Amino acid sequence: MIEFQKLSNFFFPFIESDFRYAGDFYYDLHIHTIASDGFIKPRFLKNFVDNKRYLISVTDHNEIRGAIRLKELGINNVPGLELGCEDGFEMLVYFKKMEDLEEFYRKEVEPYRNIKRMAKTHRDIYEYLDVLNQWECHKSIPHICGIVQKNFINNKEYIYDVIKKVDSLETHNHALPMVRNLMAGELRERYNLTATFGSDAHILREIVSYYKYSNMDLSSGEKIVDYIYKIGSLSGIGQKHLLYLIKSLT
Repeated sequence: MIEFQKLSNFFFPFIESDFRYAGDFYYDLHIHTIASDGFIKPRFLKNFVDNKRYLISVTDHNEIRGAIRLKELGINNVPGLELGCEDGFEMLVYFKKMEDLEEFYRKEVEPYRNIKRMAKTHRDIYEYLDVLNQWECHKSIPHICGIVQKNFINNKEYIYDVIKKVDSLETHNHALPMVRNLMAGELRERYNLTATFGSDAHILREIVSYYKYSNMDLSSGEKIVDYIYKIGSLSGIGQKHLLYLIKSLT
């Protein structure tokens, strides 16, 4: 279950609504494009949200070109990125204005990017939390009960301290099994936080699957096929990370 009712009012100004399509919506605050390790083009997102009520944010790994391009195409997306730290911890950060995202990226992310690891920088989470106190922004921990290295609740000993310093937890990540999202929801409730949610999409099919799920139109058979596609897409995502590494060595 997606906790739409727990969304912070921080995001309300970005909701685009056409009442002719009141029953058809797409709220997705975690999307990866070709600017980082995704295969989704901003032009596709522009066409996809046409005739829908939408709230979207491109949150590429330590990268903002996808978000900027979508804005240039006329789509009112929440300026954001998935901020990666030196130990692999990640945080979704959203801003009120695209100019703020650009300035934050230029000053606080770009100079610290890890040229070998796309999803990492050379700063720790506490450095970023301190810096972000100077900005009007919204901070959310994604896939907190994720799988393997993405399972921050198990592999980051400082996680309970960081939870107290953020605004939201991502309580529906469409790439994760339902049980792990339910665990995230329980943590959100325990700490009285708001919620973010999204597809964490890297390929087009994940966008469509999440959209159908949000609108209660995804069949059990489609879920199985989506899972198979997800497994297949991992090799492509891995190749993009490998190419990033190779580029840093040449």
